[in-house]
Amino acid sequence: MKIPALAAVVALILSAPARGQDIPGFSLGGIFEYRVENKIGDDDLAFTFYGVRLAVRDERWVEIFLEGGGQRMSFDPFRNETAAAFGLGGTFWLTRGDPGWGPVDLGLLAAGYFADYSTVRLRDSALRSDVKHYRGLVQLAVRGHINPEFRAFVRGGIQYSELDPARSEFKAELDSGDLSRTRPAINAGVELELVEDLVATLELNFSESVGGAVRLGYWF
Repeated sequence: MKIPALAAVVALILSAPARGQDIPGFSLGGIFEYRVENKIGDDDLAFTFYGVRLAVRDERWVEIFLEGGGQRMSFDPFRNETAAAFGLGGTFWLTRGDPGWGPVDLGLLAAGYFADYSTVRLRDSALRSDVKHYRGLVQLAVRGHINPEFRAFVRGGIQYSELDPARSEFKAELDSGDLSRTRPAINAGVELELVEDLVATLELNFSESVGGAVRLGYWF
C-alpha cells in the first residue's frame, strides 16, 4: 500500500466515531512462543518461551499483560538450557473507528522482557553462567473485528535483543560484537473466541527469522 493510501485509511479510522474497546476485566491463561531474535556468527539466536499470562483491560484505553515462565535458548553453549523469564507490557488503544467494513482499533504496544541464565553452567566447562537476556519491543498495532468471535491483527515496529555476560570469559566464549541488536519486528495473527470468554490467539512473528506463538486466556 502506498503512503498516501495508508494515510487516508488512518485518517478515516481516526475520524470515525470512537467506541468502547471491550468488556473490562482480567484474563488468566498460558503461552507458548518461539522467536528468532538475532544471529551470532552463522547461528540463529532463538528462544522458546512457555508459561502463564495475566492480562487486564479497561473498556477503552489500555490492555496490560504480565508473563512468567521458562525460556530455553537454542544457542551454544546454552543449548536446551532453561532459565526463568518474565515479561511486562501493554497496548494503549488510541482510537476505535468503523470505516465501513467493521470496527478497527489503532494502538501502540510497548513491552520489556528479562531472562536470567545465571544458574546455567557452560557446556564442557565448570564455569557457571552470569548471562542475562533482555528484550524490548515497540510496535504500532492495528486490529480488525471481523465478528464478535473473530479478530485479526498486525503489528509493526522495532525489537531490541541483548545477551549480557558480565565476565570476560563469557564475552570471549560468545561473539561480543553480535550480542545486542535492534531489528524490525512484525507480528500478525488472529484472536478466536472458542467458547464464551475463552480466547485463543494464534500469531506469527518475524525479526531475524520466522517464529510463532499460541496463547490461551479466559476472561473474568
